[in-house]
Amino acid sequence: MISLETERLVLRNFQSSDLESLHTMILQYEASGMAAYDQQWPTSPEDIKGVVNWFASGDQYHAVCLKEGSRFIGFVAINPETDEGSRVYNLGYIFQVNYQGKGYASEACRAVLQHAFHSLKAERVIAGTAALNLPSCKLLEKLGFQKTEEGTSSFRNSKDGKPLEFLGRTYTLTRAAWEMMGEVERQSSNEFRGGCDTK
Repeated sequence: MISLETERLVLRNFQSSDLESLHTMILQYEASGMAAYDQQWPTSPEDIKGVVNWFASGDQYHAVCLKEGSRFIGFVAINPETDEGSRVYNLGYIFQVNYQGKGYASEACRAVLQHAFHSLKAERVIAGTAALNLPSCKLLEKLGFQKTEEGTSSFRNSKDGKPLEFLGRTYTLTRAAWEMMGEVERQSSNEFRGGCDTK
């Protein structure tokens, strides 16, 4: 069982009670313009029930909830590469529309990245997004990821059966870069406290 806490959030394993909230979020996501740049999600209640059960069966999918009221607002996934023993993980996330642009995604992803590098001993974390998905690109860059690859991708077909192509990006965050960011933050915090010392 995984339980992570931030200033405003609790990240935990999925539960059967998350079914309705996850279903609502997936329906929102599939109706959005960003859905064309991702694998298609199932949308029937029965299929979503299967997704929730799958998410709840391991520690790779973290339900993100507000501390105040315990409301489910999204999820962050951290999945290992398929190679056995790999220390490379993939980061993914979706948040409810009403809770985007409020810093919750970066707050939740930082907690999961800390878990990945500290507890899972990750050497690298990779994330993919569309170049046109500017909020996602900005989030990854804010978290310290560097763009490492760019190319044409397609996950879905149009109504006439043709691939829906888009420019995709791969971002990478290394353990060294993550640790360096942590050191810079600690130094900045110490300098701030030192500057406020009135003794």
